[in-house]
Amino acid sequence: MTITTADLRGVTGRILHLSGTIRDCTLNERNVIPTSCGDLVPRYEKLEVRTKPGQSLSFYKSGALRSVYLEDQTQVQTPIGPLEAELVSFYEDGSLNTIFQLNGQLSYAWTEQNEKSLAKEWSLAFEFGTITAKLIAVRFHPEGQVRSLTLWPGEAIKLTTPVGEIVGRTGVAIHPNGALASFEPAVPVAINTPIGYVLAYDVDAFTIDGDQNSVRFDDQGNLTHLTTAGEVIVEDATGATVRISSNTRFALTEDVLVKLSIELTFDGDQVTIGRGKEAQTFSIADCKFTVISDIDTKGLTSCDVGCDSGSCETGDCASGDCASGSCETGTCATNDGCGSCVDGQCAGECA
Repeated sequence: MTITTADLRGVTGRILHLSGTIRDCTLNERNVIPTSCGDLVPRYEKLEVRTKPGQSLSFYKSGALRSVYLEDQTQVQTPIGPLEAELVSFYEDGSLNTIFQLNGQLSYAWTEQNEKSLAKEWSLAFEFGTITAKLIAVRFHPEGQVRSLTLWPGEAIKLTTPVGEIVGRTGVAIHPNGALASFEPAVPVAINTPIGYVLAYDVDAFTIDGDQNSVRFDDQGNLTHLTTAGEVIVEDATGATVRISSNTRFALTEDVLVKLSIELTFDGDQVTIGRGKEAQTFSIADCKFTVISDIDTKGLTSCDVGCDSGSCETGDCASGDCASGSCETGTCATNDGCGSCVDGQCAGECA
């Protein structure tokens, strides 16, 4: 849909694209905008502690509607049924792109936990399982199929994946045919790959978007990528060896060195190991691979599947959600009450 300021009432500010078309605008009067998911009322007067400053509407260079910042949380029509949203974005052709259940401004007066407390659990069914969790966003393919789900930090979900039953975090991506495209392991998990078992876990995961995760599959369920840390030793047919090791840096939250990720990408009879320009490609049939995983989750993501209360530092959980992998009771010091422990954290299902 193409909208001009002549179609809007109460325009108080605007930012233009270089071409001269509107990029963003703010409103102070009520407007009703017809969209592919129903009539929406953009923000025009609501002001509270969690209100984000800025625009009411955003547009593409073509003038097509890009996003609507809603005045109130509104039930919008989606390809998977009605869902509540405070922010809605669209593709340039007008089809639904993403809905955000909440759109609050985090600040000293309004924390992430304050915002998460307002989130409602959604339960969505897919061929790889029903996901019940607090979701930040649901993204759609242009044709209407679900493209990805982004979880709130601390949420975890059980997934039936092509490599087994696994607890995930951050979110999942989904192919147009409904097959699982990618997920982020909540704890290190051994996965059988074309070069043998590898302990998969991304210590430096981009944990605010479910679109691109470290364990990936093609639309037929074949493993195409995963992330580990430590060292990979490759020996070719002549006996020559190549060692690919993780770089190290200080953790984001603690004054300790942690090993960063090594990516493994599988393509037919080849595997590419490393990151970016440092990656090297090898023939799987002609080489022997030894993977020595060295994953320290404590420094970077110790509370990804942590406790609802209690100490994540020691792994003692006073309470928690067994479905998400937290421990209702127990301590990693003795392994009592924990299905598994990773770096002192209660990481498995409740015993």
